[in-house]
Amino acid sequence: MHENFETSYTRSVIELSDILPVITSQAIFSRTGLKLVNNGVRLNPTFFERLAQHSIMPPLEECLVVENGVSNDELVARAQLLMQSEPPLARMVKLLPADADLLQPLRVVALSEPVVFMLTLARERRPHALTHSIMAALISIYLGIRLGMSQQRLVDLACAGLCHDLGELCLDQRLLDFKAHLTTQERQQLYGHPDISRRILQNSRIYSMETINAVMQHHERMDGSGYPHGLSGNEITRAAQILMIAEVAGSVLEQSACDGEARLEITLKLNAQRFGANLLGFMSVMYEDEKNGVVVSPHVRVEHIHNQLNHIRLAFNFWQRLLDNTPVQPRTAASYMQQHLTSLMVATLDAGINTSDKNLATAGMEQDEKGLAELDQLSKEALWQIKETIFEVQRRWPNYRSDVTSQGAVVKSWMDYMQELLLDVLERTPN
Repeated sequence: MHENFETSYTRSVIELSDILPVITSQAIFSRTGLKLVNNGVRLNPTFFERLAQHSIMPPLEECLVVENGVSNDELVARAQLLMQSEPPLARMVKLLPADADLLQPLRVVALSEPVVFMLTLARERRPHALTHSIMAALISIYLGIRLGMSQQRLVDLACAGLCHDLGELCLDQRLLDFKAHLTTQERQQLYGHPDISRRILQNSRIYSMETINAVMQHHERMDGSGYPHGLSGNEITRAAQILMIAEVAGSVLEQSACDGEARLEITLKLNAQRFGANLLGFMSVMYEDEKNGVVVSPHVRVEHIHNQLNHIRLAFNFWQRLLDNTPVQPRTAASYMQQHLTSLMVATLDAGINTSDKNLATAGMEQDEKGLAELDQLSKEALWQIKETIFEVQRRWPNYRSDVTSQGAVVKSWMDYMQELLLDVLERTPN
């Protein structure tokens, strides 16, 4: 049994109070009206049990201030270090016009007390989260400059990049581990973090709707495959379209120290329909070095690639076989799966993945370590998208198993087969 997100958040706040002075800026109450802590009190570990037993109103970050909190100057200093230490960011800066200042939006972005508190919590308890937020802000500003956006819009983008994942700080850190085996309920908690981030900004009452909507929509996708609302195309604001790419680019580069640039190229190219091809052209500087090209980690076994390609082939072929002579109705789990599996089939073919014949796919590449590594990354990304389709169907149609129509039977059969094939036993939906 894992802590709920309120208890986990309270624990993080109390742990922060062991590092820096955390003072109540107003009294803290339970949702039932019970006063838990007076105004002007410095928190310490003895407050954990008192706070953890209750749902708190207003949220903790609105009741607390922290000494030596994150400032604009610190954000700029950290951004400068990132731009110096990360080659993709350094190349990005060189590509900008001479009069463009990537750091100016960070110098002037407004930081409300709740936002300062949450960024400081990130700095002290989850420093990688602060680094990720700054990187997302820098890439967002870069894209905004390339698109000719006004200075105010660049500031909005900077704020959205900094704040998009504040909601993750309220979650058990285990839920953020991409290797974790999450239950459907835990995945729902994880998918709820954009709404928590939105709430923090909206309650601060100083941030633009442009910023708030970008934060809320940063996990939406242009083809409708994202969350929390499944928006698509122009339903997603321009700022959110920028932030979704910046956030993914930052995550890939951070998670793949040795081959991040190669993985980023593959991720963006294989997800063109999800991110929107009109923005992807600006991103090539992040993974292409004019002198050295894309660096890829070698030493990938052909047998491993064959296994991945076989799994992709089975996913596509089984779906097509099930779908034969079965009409698909719009806005159903079956139509969602048809759209995204078809898009992935096209993307894999465009990327040069031959899933129908694994031996042909690797023919002549036995000694080409770079080619094998690229094919390995492409097949990994395709498999991850298939797993995301499984998880999204579970989230959007939690009762899909009770659909007794012919297309319901198709969905259930494919989901059962693919869960058995691709997912660890802890990730599968119970029968």
